[in-house]
Amino acid sequence: MINKAKIKTVKIRQFFVGVFGCFLLMTTFTSYAEQLLKDWHMYGSNTLRGSLYEADGPGAVSPYPFEGDMYFNELSVYLDKRNSQYDVMRAEVTGLLNLDDKYRASHNGIVPERMSFVRENGEANTPYRLEMGDHFAYFSYLTLQRSLKGMQVEFQPGWNNSRRRHSFVFTTGADESDWNSLTLKDNYTTGVSWLIQDQSLGSYNFNLVHNYRDNSVKLGTLQRKQYVASVAGEREFDLEEHNVTLEAEVAHFVGDHNGVTGALSGQDRAENGYFVQLSGQSKSLPWDYRYRVDYYGQDFQPQGAIVTADRRSFEMHHGWLHQSGIRSRGRVQFFEDALETTNTTSTRTYGVNFTGPLLKKYYPDVNGSLDAFMQKRDNQTGAIDTFTRNLNLSLTKPLRHGWVARTSVFLQNVDDESTTNADIFTRQFTLSADHAISIAGFKGVISPGILLRAIRKSTNFSTDASPTLAMSLNRGPHALRADYSGLFQGRDITTSGADIDTHQLNMDYQYSKRQHLFGLEANFFGRDTDITDSTDAYRISAYWTYNFDRPPVTVARTTTSQLSPGEVSVEVDATIIGLAPGATEDNVNTALSRAGISGGVSQSGFVVYETPLLNDVFHRQRIALEFAVGSLERSALIIDFDNVGDRDTTLQTYERTKQTLIKQLGNPTRVFERGDFTTSFIGDVNAQRIIRIVEWSTPQGVIRFGIPRRLDGQVRMEIQHARKFPQIRDTLWSIEDIR
Repeated sequence: MINKAKIKTVKIRQFFVGVFGCFLLMTTFTSYAEQLLKDWHMYGSNTLRGSLYEADGPGAVSPYPFEGDMYFNELSVYLDKRNSQYDVMRAEVTGLLNLDDKYRASHNGIVPERMSFVRENGEANTPYRLEMGDHFAYFSYLTLQRSLKGMQVEFQPGWNNSRRRHSFVFTTGADESDWNSLTLKDNYTTGVSWLIQDQSLGSYNFNLVHNYRDNSVKLGTLQRKQYVASVAGEREFDLEEHNVTLEAEVAHFVGDHNGVTGALSGQDRAENGYFVQLSGQSKSLPWDYRYRVDYYGQDFQPQGAIVTADRRSFEMHHGWLHQSGIRSRGRVQFFEDALETTNTTSTRTYGVNFTGPLLKKYYPDVNGSLDAFMQKRDNQTGAIDTFTRNLNLSLTKPLRHGWVARTSVFLQNVDDESTTNADIFTRQFTLSADHAISIAGFKGVISPGILLRAIRKSTNFSTDASPTLAMSLNRGPHALRADYSGLFQGRDITTSGADIDTHQLNMDYQYSKRQHLFGLEANFFGRDTDITDSTDAYRISAYWTYNFDRPPVTVARTTTSQLSPGEVSVEVDATIIGLAPGATEDNVNTALSRAGISGGVSQSGFVVYETPLLNDVFHRQRIALEFAVGSLERSALIIDFDNVGDRDTTLQTYERTKQTLIKQLGNPTRVFERGDFTTSFIGDVNAQRIIRIVEWSTPQGVIRFGIPRRLDGQVRMEIQHARKFPQIRDTLWSIEDIR
């Protein structure tokens, strides 16, 4: 008979022997690196984590499908050498030793996740950038935007001049989440891109991408080879009293894809795709606008792009900045899906949005957001025929005695005129507040709240109440965060099912001492119903992180600078890159005022503004600024997902936001993406089955964009500009105190 406990003991012993080996290897490597890489900056961290997952009752509703004790040791090493401002080398190695932690990795043992080397030399006769290992390949919207494991080379030929510049990029690699899974046949991409930038004619990009995927018996797919070629252009010009930017791309797809009505229907196909966008701003009026048209045929399915095949769309957006500081925006969107079939689905949306000091005339200290839209969605057979009306109002106001109140109202009517007749009426009210507290020497913020919701769906209904309580405390090296939420769903059992009570408690404690960080994370879940057994589940994790940072022994050669000591090298303006750490509070306020941004409310140590910073993203956006001793410590842009949406709209929202940032900031320095968007998107993010983190290095620190995990379970996008961040695999990096 097999003694499972003995086998587990042997595995744990082997694991800790492996951990000791990792530390020995890291110590030996550091010792040799001090001699071999003495003029390199070397930094990183090592994290040892052990977790226990348990669940009782029906497992289908448990947030933890895998149970038992699990361990991993994660090591991240970063190297960089800066010979000058334009001559830089960087290297990165991250991986882990995994013992049965199915949430952390799909493989046991040694799992290398990211390995890369970058050499960028802008002072060479032919300026170039070489990337080996993990790199982000971005050619254009319709051809390629993927993280690959392989090689990428960019160079600028010597025949560039002051009026026209050329850049060539060659990339090749496989799309895999870790190196253990790397093959050259499952999803391999090769491409070349030629960029021309002319002062008079604008920018033009010529792209050619090839992708190969082997057949899969499990997925029922055939071997697929495909090419996609495109021409993209962008030009800025003045049109009377307007600054206008015209963007367009035309692409042609030929080859194979997964198929429409079976695998064979995806073989030997050809199709076109294109988009045209006109955006502009008035020189004399506080008015901006954007028009966009997209068309992607049924067989336009390039593996490296993020587009929806068989779709035609038109979008019109207008924005106006009022003298009161309120920013209004309007949108009209038409989408036609399954365009080349006999059952096309049409979606027509009309919406308005107001942000800023909405009640300035009566309550000048109130900051808020009001979003309303109407949406009609139907198809030709009548199986889909809905009319949705949606209103979402959020307000924040400082109160007496140090309280800050937050309230929101969400109203939604879905009239289903199809034969299903599944009408849905939702009324939701939320009230919460923040207040500074001091307990036993700990200082922080406590945030009580309550959500009340009534849902009517045909003859079914649910009346819900959700109390919440969050707390954040700090004292010297100690930091404690906790978040409780309950959900009490009252239903009529004869028509709507059983009453359901759900409780969740999440806590995270950290103790810092010099280079060491000790932590304990606990998550508790309980679900009780009237007609089935209750479900109780929990996770307890203990971890230890050791951070190391060895500066170069010799000072690298630097270019001369005309800046005085302490002067910020980037102009302070109301942009992601402009709101950089180190900027003075006066300069930041001047930049915000110049951009017409006002109505900031102090909230949990941040100043929060309800205003959009990315005009291409039509979702609720909030700027959060953290100051320390008169200078900016951290800036953030918080972007909410839609209250109404599906997998495709969520994915498109994330990718559109990422593309907007790439246009502003260039190719990212580092990308970590794991998992696919599914219908269980929120649960996947909280269980770390989906991870999205993108980083850009800046002179003042790092810009990080992604979908962080939060203790309260909320899922949203955040863009933060800070001096440094936790390691890229640590998903608890959200600004927890801003809800």
